[in-house]
Amino acid sequence: MNVLALDISGLPRKWISFEEAILYQAKDQVAWSLGEVVARYRGGYQRDGTQSVLEAPSIIAVKGQGFSLKRAGRVILSNRTLFGRDRHVCAYCGNHFPNYNSLSRDHIMPRSRGGENTWMNVVTACKECNAKKGAKTLKEARLELLYVPYEPNHFENMILQNRNILADQMDFLSRHLPAMSRWKSPS
Repeated sequence: MNVLALDISGLPRKWISFEEAILYQAKDQVAWSLGEVVARYRGGYQRDGTQSVLEAPSIIAVKGQGFSLKRAGRVILSNRTLFGRDRHVCAYCGNHFPNYNSLSRDHIMPRSRGGENTWMNVVTACKECNAKKGAKTLKEARLELLYVPYEPNHFENMILQNRNILADQMDFLSRHLPAMSRWKSPS
């Protein structure tokens, strides 16, 4: 498990180790924090006999110009992020494939027909369904999409980057997900 590091405006920047979070605490670079304490480091003893302690909460906002950016960039389209967006579910047969080797990227409008390699034109497909569709349109292949593609935002990308997200981190990130996100909890 890692600590979710934000800039001071609350925009997630990266996942960091517990040790990095403690280092930010020791350097007094944590502007604010949220969540449960996930690591506690004990230091030396003070003259009054108390021991110094540094704690790393699961979410920290880091001060400093090098850590803050004006806005988040677009999420890069890769098979890993695509399969994550689609929760490893084939858009045609609906089967779940936890193994990356069983999945492929399908272009809804085939590239050979002018379709682009963009978030809105690609879905996760099992290799069998992708072979069946080939370079045909959905109508020609007599297939229907089981879900609609969408472009994930920066908060969803942070979810896609980490396999072991704590409940309070997921709660923080999920408040900012697009309405179409398959990571959004049903209300």
